[in-house]
Amino acid sequence: MTLPNFIVIGAAKAGTTALYWYLAEHPAVFMSAIKETNYFAYGVDADGRLLYGDPEHHAFPVKTLAEYEQLFAEAGQARAIGEASPIYLECPQAAQRIRERVPAARLVCALRHPVERAYSDYLMFLRSRGRRFDPGTDLSPAAVWARPDSHWMRVSRYAESLQRYLDRFPRDQLHVLLFDDLKRAPVEAVQAVYRFLEVDPGFVPDLETPHNIGGIPASRTLERFLTSRSLRAAVQPWMPTRAVNWVRRVRTRNLRSAPPLPAELKRELVERFRDDISRTSELIGRSLEHWL
Repeated sequence: MTLPNFIVIGAAKAGTTALYWYLAEHPAVFMSAIKETNYFAYGVDADGRLLYGDPEHHAFPVKTLAEYEQLFAEAGQARAIGEASPIYLECPQAAQRIRERVPAARLVCALRHPVERAYSDYLMFLRSRGRRFDPGTDLSPAAVWARPDSHWMRVSRYAESLQRYLDRFPRDQLHVLLFDDLKRAPVEAVQAVYRFLEVDPGFVPDLETPHNIGGIPASRTLERFLTSRSLRAAVQPWMPTRAVNWVRRVRTRNLRSAPPLPAELKRELVERFRDDISRTSELIGRSLEHWL
C-alpha cells in the first residue's frame, strides 16, 4: 500500500495549481495524476449528505481508500510522493483524517492575500460555470462574493483552519509559503519547498509555461472546452507534457485580465480580515503587514 508522504493542503488555488506542476516536474517527486483529489475532505452522513462541501464549489473524484491508494501505485522509488487539494485547509474534518491516515506526512500550504484570493476564486467560479462577469455588480460591496457570509469570504479566513493543523501536527511538518513569494521570487520559493521535502533543492522547474491562469475568458465556449473536467480526466493522463503545456498556452491567450478591485472596496474588505490576518501572521511566524 502506497500513500503520500506529503500533501499540499491549500489555500490559494492559483498558487496550488502552479505548485502542483512545479513539484510534478522534479525527478524525485511523484504527484497524483488527479490534482485536487479532495479525498480527505469527502464524507457523508447516514442519509448520504456531504459532511462538508457544496456541489456548486466542490467535486470529489476520489471517494474510497482503494481509489486513493491507486493514485500512487506507480510512484516507484520517488522520494517524495504527494497530492494537492486546496479544500483540505478549509474543510473542518480534513486535518484529523490526514492525521489518522498519514500522520508523518509533510504539509505544504500556499496562502494568498485573503481579499485577492476571494476575488480570484469568484472569477474562477464564473469561468467554470460559463457565467458572465458584470463589473457594475461584481465590483461593488453588494457583490455576491463580497458578502461577509459568502463562501469566498469564509474560506479566505485562514487562522482557524491553520490552527486545526497545528493542533494535530508538529510545526516542523508544516511549510507555509505566500503567493507573494511565488510571484516575487518563484525559483527561490519553489526550491524552498523542494528543500522541505528533502529532494534536490537545486532543480529549476519550467517557469515559462503558465499554470496559475486567471482572468476573464474572451470566449466562454473555448474556456468551457479547455477546462472540461470529464475531458481532462479522460485525456490528460495520456497526453505528453508538451501537449498539455500547449493547451495551457492556448487557454492563456483566451483569457483577459480581470479589472482590479476598486481601492475603496478593497480597503473595506481588508478591514473585515484585519484580526484574522494578525492571527495568521502569529501562527506562521511571518509579517503580513503588506496585506493590510
